[in-house]
Amino acid sequence: MLGQLSLLATMVLLMSEARSEARETGGRFDVGGRSIHIACRGTGHPTIVVDAGLGTAPATDEGWQRIAGRIATTTRICLYDRAGLGGSDPATDFPRTSMHAAADLHEALRKAGVEGPFLLVGHSIGGLHAQVFASLYSAETAGLVLLSSTHPDQIETWLALLPAYAPDEEKAITELRAFLTSMAEDPTRNEERLAFVPSAAQARSLSTLGARPVVVATHSPRYRMVPGLSEPLAMRLETATQRLQKRFLSLSSNARQNIAATAGHGLPHEDPEFVIENILQGIALVRGATVRPK
Repeated sequence: MLGQLSLLATMVLLMSEARSEARETGGRFDVGGRSIHIACRGTGHPTIVVDAGLGTAPATDEGWQRIAGRIATTTRICLYDRAGLGGSDPATDFPRTSMHAAADLHEALRKAGVEGPFLLVGHSIGGLHAQVFASLYSAETAGLVLLSSTHPDQIETWLALLPAYAPDEEKAITELRAFLTSMAEDPTRNEERLAFVPSAAQARSLSTLGARPVVVATHSPRYRMVPGLSEPLAMRLETATQRLQKRFLSLSSNARQNIAATAGHGLPHEDPEFVIENILQGIALVRGATVRPK
């Protein structure tokens, strides 16, 4: 269910707008000696900009392309490949942070002539980048749709919930602790060489969007992020994750949360209809708002 705003009401509001053409634009745009790839289709307000999960290039991802095709009948949507992914050139400065990703996106949109304000749709780590974009470019941000988004406090919260090391502990606990520690401390251990700790600090600088919409699309509480953990510990981690997701509601006085019935963290591929409904809700809320950006 779509919380306060029903899907039917959303669709009625959207259909009252002039329907867009499936016009496709985009390409590779220079951001200072290297190029970033953006693919856009459709027309209308607001322009949706998608920032996907770690290692995913949405402009060439079949799941995201199908979602974009549906959204393009309602408004303009742009799929953005981060540096080194899909059609975008590799970065030259490492480690990377969310601020680098946001700056690349902002410059590529400017060079492409894509005008805001933008409804930013961020999945997983893309949600962290979207929060930083909204902080840096507030006047160009119409709102956020956060799809099972990484929370700035995610890693430290999980590490604090893990038991102290024991020689006979579950293998899954040892592996999870090592993964979280390396994610926090060693950017070379992830494929985009993203430095999480400074990125999280950058995202925390976003304190409020005022009354601009924030739609929080959360994976099912039944989902278990780490296979193999004992159920009591897995439940504690998921309960904490759901609590962090709810915290996103404090970013706006015009916030909604929708929780998937069964789908896990990979929402764009596991439940694309849920993703589409949440984006449509974000569009409807933006179109119904008369709030000026702060």
